[in-house]
Amino acid sequence: MSRYTVILIFVLFIASHGMRAQNAAAKTNIVHYSVSLPHASLKTDCGERIDSINVVMHCGRFAAINRIPDDWSVEVVSPVSEKTELTMTAGHGSTALWHSEDLDRFATVLVFEEPQSCFDISASIKASCYEGGGFRERTVRFSRNQLVLKRKLPGQQPSTAPR
Repeated sequence: MSRYTVILIFVLFIASHGMRAQNAAAKTNIVHYSVSLPHASLKTDCGERIDSINVVMHCGRFAAINRIPDDWSVEVVSPVSEKTELTMTAGHGSTALWHSEDLDRFATVLVFEEPQSCFDISASIKASCYEGGGFRERTVRFSRNQLVLKRKLPGQQPSTAPR
């Protein structure tokens, strides 16, 4: 074989594998969802407020944190074995939240939706108050079906306007 024939075969081989990779990527449906909590009833009679939120996700990625309440900390743990975690915590009691709606669309997640996607997400909030002369804390858990996941269109920016 001539040198040019070998080069031509090599170029065709590389091009065909590139097209296969491109077709595989096109079959993967990448979807972004904004994440909100459902309305959580807090005990207003004792001044119960949200101190922290924890979100655990499988087979997805946190693409953006859209809302960070004043004086709150945020930590995202990178994925290990397709599990990642987001924790948001109030800096101190006076910055705890009175309403779960203050966390509407707080994060955007990226999901590779395939026929057999293992995507799952759950969240929990910790709320506390002083009741009966003592400090009381409770955890409220939300499953994927209870969380408000809204599909975002490509190029759609998160709303950051104050509520």
